[in-house]
Amino acid sequence: MRKTKKRIICLFLLACIPCVITLGMRLMKTKKQLPELPDRTRYATLTQRADKALDFAQRHNLNERYAIFVDYSIPSGTPRLFVWDFKKQKVIHSAHVMHGSGGGSTAEKPRFSTRPGSNCSSLGRFAVTKHHGVKIQRSFRLNGMDIDNRSAFNRGLMIHSARWVERHKHKKYIPLNENASRGCVTVAPNDMTYIWNLVNNQDKDILLWNYS
Repeated sequence: MRKTKKRIICLFLLACIPCVITLGMRLMKTKKQLPELPDRTRYATLTQRADKALDFAQRHNLNERYAIFVDYSIPSGTPRLFVWDFKKQKVIHSAHVMHGSGGGSTAEKPRFSTRPGSNCSSLGRFAVTKHHGVKIQRSFRLNGMDIDNRSAFNRGLMIHSARWVERHKHKKYIPLNENASRGCVTVAPNDMTYIWNLVNNQDKDILLWNYS
């Protein structure tokens, strides 16, 4: 009787092995470790990019209701930050964004870098954390999630506001100002109020995706 039970148990365990291996392989495919390789794909629509953003958020335990996109290919005098609602499948808020002044950037054309001290804006995916800047308390520090933007948090990159953006956003290009942006995602005060309330009302970090 005991031998029969042992045989049944052994057969059951042997039968389970292929299932365990298959499950493990599926998890390896879906679960990626941070940092990830950057995604520089030029998606045809924001909806397509949002679909990829949701996949990324699910893989890394980020907020699955909202994401923030910044399209640096759009002139700074036009709203180019977009708050996306995954549930409603649409943009629920847009804002002007000033880019960094370093690396030979001009008001018309930003240059991008992840090098500390470059004063350049950075591309890629970031977690909008609830850590605040030392000098600018009304801000959210960014944690880089791609291989090439991991220095973001140590660089002190943030989302914050500057009155400079509000004063100059009616122009085609917002003039550069090192005191207003050294690579941070800098918006007008009213837009910062919206982002401030949105982020603080969420339990999980929101994904920010900068691209050009």
